[in-house]
Amino acid sequence: MLSLIDLVLGENVHVVSRYNPRATSLTTFLVNFYFVRGIVLYSLSRYNGSIRDFSLVLRMDWRHRGAAAWIAKAERANNRAARG
Repeated sequence: MLSLIDLVLGENVHVVSRYNPRATSLTTFLVNFYFVRGIVLYSLSRYNGSIRDFSLVLRMDWRHRGAAAWIAKAERANNRAARG
């Protein structure tokens, strides 16, 4: 059984659809959750965390409209921050 911590941290997101009959709505919720959390992390200058969340969004919904663009934006910001 998955714990809430596992779901929030994204460790076993791909397993959810096998065990939950309402997996579609749960997956939709998780996609939105990780997308919004990625934007929040980006705004807090936590670029690696935001890239990780946007990557999770793409793993759950490879056709997501904004995740790939936000990954590119976060990678550029991360590179600028690393250079100083």
